[in-house]
Amino acid sequence: MFRVAICDDEQVICSQIENVILKYAAENNERIETQVFYSGEELIRFVECGEGFDLLFLDIELKLINGVEVGRRIREELDNQTMQIVYVSGKDTYFRDLFDVRPMHFLQKPVSEEDIIKDTRLGMKLSNKLGGIFVFRKGHETYRKPVGDILYFESNNREVKMVTCDDEEVFYGKLDDVYEQVAKYHFMYIHKSYIVNYTYVKRFLYSEVTMSNMEVLPISQARRKMIREMQLKFEKEGVL
Repeated sequence: MFRVAICDDEQVICSQIENVILKYAAENNERIETQVFYSGEELIRFVECGEGFDLLFLDIELKLINGVEVGRRIREELDNQTMQIVYVSGKDTYFRDLFDVRPMHFLQKPVSEEDIIKDTRLGMKLSNKLGGIFVFRKGHETYRKPVGDILYFESNNREVKMVTCDDEEVFYGKLDDVYEQVAKYHFMYIHKSYIVNYTYVKRFLYSEVTMSNMEVLPISQARRKMIREMQLKFEKEGVL
């Protein structure tokens, strides 16, 4: 899940940004969650409680704590160095003040739908949460499936079974070729016959994983150390 916070004391701006993001998510099968804040204090309190966001659209001219101070607290006091911050303002006189906060981008009001989508996609890319489409062929026909819906792949001779949230598909192919398409979306090649989506792993043991559909799949002995390292890396990155 890609989490976006929007903080602006103008309700119309918050609604505009949120609507553009949710529309983009629906049209592109992206898993995006949004949360709106109307003051910097409200946002800071929320983040202090341990709630994290991947991307923040942040107004600079907030009433009590301005956006520059909010960004500074996020970076310095909360030590959050991974949240991508996009500043939104009607003025362009803050560039020097923003330098220490390391913003991803600056948008000048009025903001366009194109810019909001462009920054959302960049934020997802930087967070490795940009969803994608898995493409496979059955006979002479080409099919497309959102990567985020796939639980795992299983190889059986020349056939690959793809298990998703709501169905199964079988097509001819090689698991190595499948992995080339999905590796960047946090899939793990746990066994010569299995590739699993880390997002849907419910339980890790050294020798096996339990998927969200309660299927138990083996981790081959040769890959156990590598899979353990990948698991720790994903946990550190906050991959859900």
